[in-house]
Amino acid sequence: MSRTPIDRVLRGWLQSGGSLSRRLSDAFGGFQVRVLSQGVAPARPDELAALRRAAAGLRVQRCHVREVTLWGDGQPLVHARSVLPAVQARLTWRAVRGLGSRPLADLLFGLRAAHCERLGHARMAPCRARRLAQRLERSSDSAWRGAPLWFRRSVFTRRGVPLLVTEWFAPAVRQRPPGPSR
Repeated sequence: MSRTPIDRVLRGWLQSGGSLSRRLSDAFGGFQVRVLSQGVAPARPDELAALRRAAAGLRVQRCHVREVTLWGDGQPLVHARSVLPAVQARLTWRAVRGLGSRPLADLLFGLRAAHCERLGHARMAPCRARRLAQRLERSSDSAWRGAPLWFRRSVFTRRGVPLLVTEWFAPAVRQRPPGPSR
């Protein structure tokens, strides 16, 4: 997605495998998931395109969207948005609806049938980064200002049904490198 240079610590986070929640919990104390919203909501055109690419012939009319912020050491670290076809939130991916404040990783890495495909990472365009920062600052002060915002995107597939996950990394993640995967 992007060829812009990235510092070593941020690259470690963007390219880490396995459970991001577990890595954040290992690197930052007091890890928690704060659910911002969950339910049927519109998907963005780029999200719909990614879902359709992941499952040829998939018709997506409505989506189930979950947005959370992952916190550690009393500061926001990652904003995550997961999108899947709404009907699948009652079928293949029904466990997503019952996660509450547990990380999505508990479900994704606990399912042997879930396959992960990393779609890459990129630096957000400045105007989109400002809009995201303004929206998130309502609940997290000015933690999203400062350094450029980076994100990564992955598709998890189970029984041929995709679940798209986008994770935006707050500047605070640069304080500590991710530990080795377990």
